[in-house]
Formats: sequence, structure tokens, C-alpha cells
Amino acid sequence: MEFLPRLDEAPGWTLIGDPLVFPAASLSGYLGAEAKQYLEYELLDLTVGEYEQTEGSGRATAEIHRFADFVKAFGAYSARSSAVSRLLDIENESFLGPHSLHVWRGPFYVRIVFSGGEDAAESAIRLAKSVTEGMPVAPGRPAVFGFFPETSRVTNSERFSAGPVFGQPYLAGGFTAEFELDGQRIEGTILPAPAKEVATEVLDRYRSFFAANGRLLDPVPNLGEDNFVGEDRYMGRTAAFRLDRFVVAFRGYGKGQRLIDLAIATDQRILASIRRQLQAAERAARER
Repeated sequence: MEFLPRLDEAPGWTLIGDPLVFPAASLSGYLGAEAKQYLEYELLDLTVGEYEQTEGSGRATAEIHRFADFVKAFGAYSARSSAVSRLLDIENESFLGPHSLHVWRGPFYVRIVFSGGEDAAESAIRLAKSVTEGMPVAPGRPAVFGFFPETSRVTNSERFSAGPVFGQPYLAGGFTAEFELDGQRIEGTILPAPAKEVATEVLDRYRSFFAANGRLLDPVPNLGEDNFVGEDRYMGRTAAFRLDRFVVAFRGYGKGQRLIDLAIATDQRILASIRRQLQAAERAARER
């Protein structure tokens, strides 16, 4: 509630009445069925303020969704970003949709739904800047995205999903991104499991899906600690592997080699990160 501007704190806008706060347990009373999605991301509470323009007929509803951490907040924000019509410069990230504005800022996801005349969008942007001004900023996107190859990655396609990835419940909690190679669209996911044993089980379940519903092809030599390549009539082709506690998978409907190339590149980036961590640990041990 502390972040909602009052009186003249938001240029061009005035708060109507008192803000409302909905704890997670009562979120469905405001959002209805939509509440389930936010609860998957461990939403703590939702604060809502209604605004009207001081000059003009525009109105806006500002919603501040507060989450347990910035990764969960990014997940809720990224789930909406398919409606991007214009990227904005409000940290950490933000975009404008047809009749709404969305901001990811640290552990907060802010959504502003607005109406009004021709200047409604620009006025809503000013309101969003006032709402987010005092919020803490995250250090950046979740670090897992750094394991994906940057070449051919589709801009702003990164997501974090608390629910099933590729339609598979055991891949829930995956970080996803899209790639385009020679006109072929490919989806990738990286799932950081709690332990190697869990990652092994996840990969085995994913492999079993293709063994039961499609077919398994020859595995890729020296890819991760375990891997498989498969294809299914409905799921398309996939290349998946496990390295340490990470499960990585790519799927698409074009050439299977494209998937393998992305898997190999991701494997190398994870290995490089692990090597850097080991080297840092060795240096710290020598200095003690």
C-alpha cells in the first residue's frame, strides 16, 4: 500500500477512495479464476488502487502484486508479455499492451489497466513510474537464462513458468526461451532441480513419454551426463539432457540437428559456469 501515490504524487492522476489489500488467501475474491495462476508463483498479497485523471475522463486501476522473491515476480510478469505492443524504460522491465501496462520490479509485478482518450497510454506510463519509484530493483533477470545461447534467441521470449512446461507437469519450474534458426521455431527449457537425483528422475520421465508415445533415436555422444533424442507425432522432436542438477530440453517440428546444436551449446555454457565456480572456490581456499 505504501507504493500507491496519493494526492499530487502521481502527476495527472488522483486516487479514488482507499486502496484495497487482498492477502493470498482471499485473492480469488478479486481475481476469480485468475488467482490460481498468481498463487502458483507464491504471491503474498495484492494491493489495488483506483485512479482518475485530474484533467480528462481517463481512469486506471493499479495493481501491485507482491511475491516471495524477484524470480517469482518475473514469472508472473513474463506470463503476460505475449501481449507486448511497446517496450518501456521502467525498471526492471516493462511493456505496454493494448489497454494495460505491465512492470516487473524486484519482487513486484505491477499491472495498470487504463481507459481514456488519445493520451491515455502516455498518462498511464507516468502513473506507473510514480507507483514503482520507491520499489527495490532486482539485480537482473534470473541467472539461469544466461545458460541459453544468445545467438538465434528470440528477443524477450524468456519466461519462468511455475506450471507445466511443454505440457509436462514434472517440468514445472522451468526457465524457457524461444529460438529461430533458418525459419525454424524452437522452444527450450532449463529446469534447475533441487538435486542430481531429482534431475535424473525428471529426465527419465520425459524420456519415458517419448518411449511410450513416439520413438527414441540415437543419443548424442558426450552431451551432458545423460541425454536422449526423441520424436512424437504431436510433441514434435526433442533433444534433452541432464548435467549436474540441471535438466535441459529443446523441442521443435523441423530438423532435429537444430535442437541438438542448441543442446550442445547450452551444455558448454553450463560447463563453463561450473568451471568458473570451481576455480573461484579453489582460489578462496588458497587465500584462507
